[in-house]
Amino acid sequence: MPILARVPDHDGPSITLHSTWTGIVMSYLGAALFVTFAVALITVSEVNLVTIGLLVTSLVFATVALFDLPIAAEFRRDGVVRRTALRHQFIDWERVTRLRRLRVGMLRTRRDSRGGGLVAHINSRKYVLVDTMESSVEFDELHRVMGEWADALGLGGDLRPPDGRSPTWLYRKDRWKPESARTR
Repeated sequence: MPILARVPDHDGPSITLHSTWTGIVMSYLGAALFVTFAVALITVSEVNLVTIGLLVTSLVFATVALFDLPIAAEFRRDGVVRRTALRHQFIDWERVTRLRRLRVGMLRTRRDSRGGGLVAHINSRKYVLVDTMESSVEFDELHRVMGEWADALGLGGDLRPPDGRSPTWLYRKDRWKPESARTR
């Protein structure tokens, strides 16, 4: 159960897109290693401004990973629920100005080329919803669930994933898969 849960109840259709296991595990592992390094540095050396600064920085990174790194996003007709390790955040579509794609690499892609997960723009702030691109079947379902909000927020043909992409729920437990893909 997340610490902060301010999600309104919902009975209508929804679709859940998931972030990659690699991104989730590597982010948490990196944050844990950074905190461990900072604590070890304090224990083997003296406490000074540098070691305290490293510890505080590592704790900030760990906090960001736990409270802001999206594990999954549940898209609804009225908004999206960002699920993180310790928080569920509801974002109403009326607040979102645009949906865009993440850039997949710093060196491999051009600046105008997008191929990653979806990002919600709210004024000048960007909220990563998932870190990977969904399949074309999930995109069609997402477009159906969002209804008129999909076109209003720019979820059009230029954001459509190529055919043949794997769904984001592929390596998830049955409870996160759509009914048609469950093994039981």
